[in-house]
Amino acid sequence: MKCNVVSISVLALSLYAISCSGLFSPGIEIGGLETGARVVAIPDEEDSWGLAVEDAGLAAMVQAEPVQLEFYGADGLVQPVSAPYSSVEEAGGGVVATAAVDGPGGGVFHVEDRWIVDGAVLTVDRSLRVSGDAPGGFLSAVTLVSVEEAPREETGYFVPGMIYGSPDNLTKSAIGGADTFTEGSGIVIIREDRIPAPMFGVRFSDGASITVLDADPQGDTTMEESHDLDASTLVDERYRFAAVGVRPQEERLAVGLWFPGTEGEVTYRGKMYPGGQMHQWRRRYHPIKEGLTQDYRVSFRFAGGEDFPTYYNNAWRWAWGVMGPALVPQDIELARRSMVDMLGETVSMTPDGRTGITNWIDAAPGAQSRRDSKSVMGFTGKTLETADFLLQDSDRDDNAERAAKHRRIAEAIFDSYTKLKVDPPEGEGFDLKTGKPALAIPRDNCVFLRSFGDDIKATLRSVRRERNAGREHDAWLAWCRRFGDWLLTQQQPEGGFPRSWRPVTGEVADPSPASTYNAVPMLVLLTELTGDQKYLDRALEAAEFSWNSGQASGRFVGGTIDNPDVIDKEAGTLSVEAYLSLYEKTKEQKWLDRAVVGANFSQTWIYSWNVPMPSDEPDVDLPWKQGVPTVGIQPISTGHSLTDEYMAFDADEFAKLSVYTGDKHYEDIARILLHNTKVMLAVPGRLYDLPGPGWQQEHWSMAPQRAYGIHRGWLPWVSTAHLNGIFGLEEFDAALFQKLARPDGD
Repeated sequence: MKCNVVSISVLALSLYAISCSGLFSPGIEIGGLETGARVVAIPDEEDSWGLAVEDAGLAAMVQAEPVQLEFYGADGLVQPVSAPYSSVEEAGGGVVATAAVDGPGGGVFHVEDRWIVDGAVLTVDRSLRVSGDAPGGFLSAVTLVSVEEAPREETGYFVPGMIYGSPDNLTKSAIGGADTFTEGSGIVIIREDRIPAPMFGVRFSDGASITVLDADPQGDTTMEESHDLDASTLVDERYRFAAVGVRPQEERLAVGLWFPGTEGEVTYRGKMYPGGQMHQWRRRYHPIKEGLTQDYRVSFRFAGGEDFPTYYNNAWRWAWGVMGPALVPQDIELARRSMVDMLGETVSMTPDGRTGITNWIDAAPGAQSRRDSKSVMGFTGKTLETADFLLQDSDRDDNAERAAKHRRIAEAIFDSYTKLKVDPPEGEGFDLKTGKPALAIPRDNCVFLRSFGDDIKATLRSVRRERNAGREHDAWLAWCRRFGDWLLTQQQPEGGFPRSWRPVTGEVADPSPASTYNAVPMLVLLTELTGDQKYLDRALEAAEFSWNSGQASGRFVGGTIDNPDVIDKEAGTLSVEAYLSLYEKTKEQKWLDRAVVGANFSQTWIYSWNVPMPSDEPDVDLPWKQGVPTVGIQPISTGHSLTDEYMAFDADEFAKLSVYTGDKHYEDIARILLHNTKVMLAVPGRLYDLPGPGWQQEHWSMAPQRAYGIHRGWLPWVSTAHLNGIFGLEEFDAALFQKLARPDGD
């Protein structure tokens, strides 16, 4: 189809007002998007061609010079070069566009782009070939530029696991943080190995949006590149990772993909946390070499009329479908048995009557003597959650000796912890050597709501399960109730709870109520087990407060205790658990609806593609091993690029959502969380270089330093997260558990 359009120059395109006036040369309509927008190839009077996306609201886009190149010279200078297409021809339901561009230092760059429209998505397959040799290096890019101005305060960015809307609740110096816009130029270009799906989205103030996706990511890198912690400029033809993002251009936004993945103007040092955020470029190029080729696919999804949570959920599901994440089946029963046995063997029972599990053990070969001396509740320590799973396993074990051992250990842990004063708390646990009260993060000198929310909840679940089996534990319940009654005295008038308190005195250390959702499941269980309505009433107030404090806009904050009040995945998953507990108790639809919003946020943290380890790095040196798929791993928090398998904890929550909503997508997520999260778990016959079955390293990075973490340690939460997903799913629906646990899922 042909259409007459206004003449296009670089300036005119950036101000393009879309009018088919018939005054100038005809353009070629590439296709109509399902939003009603149209994609047009536009010639100018010199027979050069650009592109435009019209009738897309504030997501209307133009590009006068679709061939975007950047050159790195032997002198270290960076020089951008761009060019229009020299020809555009209709082919295969789209167009084929070509150009040849001379490099400033030599070489000719031959580009062939095949553009096609399918539904809401505009896709280009780019093939670039270099003729000639020249010093330095180059990258190429595909970008579209917004027609209208797009100030940061009027746009919401979406980068899975990294940016959700505004810079709020990101550390200022983080990628996408406030410093990028107040002290920098506003460029946010992110290498894709940091991102669970290689995508970057922009939602405009009228509800229109554009999302760019590397539709066929490869991700290859080298050992040198991976180990570059100082962001040196590197040139290598083996780089097959891209970067996605936005680059402001005269108050407008260029949205697109850069290949290979140069990153800036903020990057991360690598193998770091919490420091390491650098306001500088990490530049990556291919050599200018005869016969070198670049082949990649870029997709742009256009949408309109969506609020921010709806926008990023739909964009994420689209990317999930394009990536097609594969299930990596695991033997779930073998995994369960391995982890329960490992926990039972790791618990310490001291001669003077203390029983607990150490908070950290070095999992590197032969290093298990390096371990923490304290045992603590919640977050990383999960001592009472450990006891809960040992107790559960004792009831299902067909080995009487093993069952008795695990029951004895579990009961001893609960009995040890119920001696700890909790009204107000004197600590989050105790030192296994001295018996003195201990804190999860001693330098902060405070006890956290999260710590007690996690493990008081686990204790109450054990009390309920034991009661149902005819075994009462009045002392355990009374201890939980003492904490609950004290906690109610701390509830703020608006319904929130402080983040932390000083030990012993109970003085508020951090009044921030961002992690209030941590109290909800515990309070719901207290009403269930005591019959006292006051706990449920306060839980309802707390949940309303959490929802109205930013979660309604799709942003979840404050889950981790060591990275205060930033956007993180645990804030989302813990909120899902809170809302589901209220839905199951009250049957009010709003709680299910809110759980869905939390789940839609949380799932965007799950890697949907496989990031390869550096092919030239020996497998023996890599903590994350060669060839092990990364689908299912998740970033931990915004502000850094460490990843872990925490969301194994939530296989049961997503399974519940699939049943309660009828949306089978959540069942697919549950299956991935049940299986793929265990690919680096040591089991019999697959120990990697870990101490034995049931062990797993806590975290890794998929970006530089790829495969590595800060340490090679194990913490109790690593095992209890897996076990919660397994035991919780089985307890919710045994038949569904058996279905999802089978390798074929049928």
